[in-house]
This record gives sequence, structure tokens and C-alpha cells, in this order.
Amino acid sequence: MTSTLTVIGLVAHVKSSERTVHGEAMYREKITGQNHRFLFKQFVNARHEYNEAFREGDLVLFGGKFTIDEQKLMLVVEMACVMEPKMGPNGEHLKWDPTQIPSTKPFINISTSAEEPLTTYENMNFVKTRSLVYSPFHSSARNINFELGYSKDAKWLESINDKWSDYANFFVGGFLEAIYTANSKTYAQVDAKMIDYDARFRHPNYQFPISSPKKSANAFAMRRNELISNPISNPRTDSIIIDDNTQELNPNKKKSIIIDDDDESATQSAVDNEEFMSNNKKLKGSQRTTLSKKRQLSDLCNDLDDDLNLNDSDDDAANNLDDSPFKLDVNKVRGGKGSRGRRGRKSNKK
Repeated sequence: MTSTLTVIGLVAHVKSSERTVHGEAMYREKITGQNHRFLFKQFVNARHEYNEAFREGDLVLFGGKFTIDEQKLMLVVEMACVMEPKMGPNGEHLKWDPTQIPSTKPFINISTSAEEPLTTYENMNFVKTRSLVYSPFHSSARNINFELGYSKDAKWLESINDKWSDYANFFVGGFLEAIYTANSKTYAQVDAKMIDYDARFRHPNYQFPISSPKKSANAFAMRRNELISNPISNPRTDSIIIDDNTQELNPNKKKSIIIDDDDESATQSAVDNEEFMSNNKKLKGSQRTTLSKKRQLSDLCNDLDDDLNLNDSDDDAANNLDDSPFKLDVNKVRGGKGSRGRRGRKSNKK
């Protein structure tokens, strides 16, 4: 994982070889004024204009990848910028006094994962994390323990408080406060100033929260939600199905009417519909018969009118009407179209 460091250090000791330069340097804290030592290693073939060669007594701005081993801070130098030395009254170079060098603290950037829940102490939030770090100081990667602390008043970090238990990777930038050992574990304490997390990776045991849908004042939306959550598997069968193609309702085929036995109103409705259909068909048949008879009587009356006009005789017309086989039918339908014959007879008598 990422573990970089930047610090101003005074080179105290240097040992060189064909491939590397390694030794010890120190930095001075501003508040306490104490000097803290760290180990460094620089590869000769990694030198360039921003990774300069240096010697003992030089004040250097260091940068590179770090690791920790038994409370020792170890830096692989990737950046070395030698700062101009102090000059004496005669133009000679003066040695740097360790108590007078610019004060600084190592500013580190790490990629780490939370190991314990967030805790609070006074006005600070603390969380213990772990990072797997590889460096040329060791033949294999090593786990480095960190204790991250950040102020509760840091409003820009409040959103991180509930993320430590959900996400796997965090990116932290801050000052290295100290290195200490507790319960047989060594921790690097960091005053965090920048914290970010990788939203792509969550803990394996993380469970996504299930949020209940918000109630809507829209009746249509509420209805949809109800139907979606409680689907109706079997529709009601209390409706009546009638085959329009059937010429006559067959009372033996009662299966064509589907009725829910538990619904008395549906049963009564089905019976009423059955009687209605039967009466309706009978009525249609009688209407057809009546219309046929009316058409026959009308034709007869028209024929009688023609006979009356041709013969101009009331007696002959009466005799013809009496002899007609439709006499009785004409009397039954008095007031219909055939009544014109009587009016014709009365007019002739006048």
C-alpha cells in the first residue's frame, strides 16, 4: 500500500557503497524543540536533478517511501534537495546546529484499512488501522499499524465518522506524531488532516441498508405500491359469462354461468339474468309473429279497399268482407291499418 513521507532532515551519518548510500538523519519538532532520528537509504542509480547526492552535515528536504521496524522510522529516498548552507563572515560554510535547523514534522500519506471501531478521547476521534507495506529494507511486505486521530471540530471530516466500518480502503494525509508500543504492538500515531475512502471496496460483512419506500400522497402511487407488494394470484369469479352466439339458453348447460356460491347476491343476479334472457327471447318470437299477422291484415285491408272502389257497392263489399276467411282477424285488430276499410264504407253510404 501507499506510504510516502516528506521531511526536512539534517544528515548525521552517511555510509556509501557502489549501489547505495545509507545512514541516519534527524528532524526537529517546533513545539518541543526535540530532535528525532530516522534511517534512510538512497540508490545511486535512482539519482537525478531532484534526487541529489548529499553528505554529512547537509540539510536536505527528503521524500520517499517509508516503513517502520521496532519503532524506527526508515525512509527509501526518492527525492533529496540539498538546502543552501549558512555562510560565515568570511564566506565559509557553517555547520548546521541541530538545535537551530528549521523545525518540521514528517508529513505522510498512507493507504490503510480500519482494524477497530472509531473511539473518542477528549476532543479527538481515534481509529486504529493497518497497512501492508513493502520496502527495500525488508525482503517481504510487512504490516504496519497506525493510530489515526483527527479533531472532532473538523467539520470537513464529519462525514467520515460512519465510514470506517463500511469501507475497506482509506487514504490519509497527516503529520507523524510519534511511534509507540502497546500490548506488544507498535503503532505509528498520525495527526490526520486529510481522509478519503475508496467507494469501490466495502467490507465483506457489510450489509446494504434496506430503506422503506416513502409514503406518497398520490392515491395512484399508493395503489401501485400495494399491488406490487401484495399481488393478486387468483382473480374473483363472481362475474357472469354469457355466450352471445347461443340461439337459445339451454337450462342444462349451467356451467356457462360461473357464480361464487359464497356470494348470495351474485347467485340471485345470475337467476334474474337467466329469466330475463328467456323472457326476452320469447318476447322477440311473439313480436315476429305479431308483425307477420299485421302485415297480412294490412294487405287484406288494402285489397278490400280496392274492391270497394271498383264495385262501388256497399252490399257487395260487405258480402265480400263477410265471406272472407279473415273476418275474425280483422275484428281483433280494429283500429289498425285495416280500419281504413270501414271509413271507406261509411263514406260510400253518404
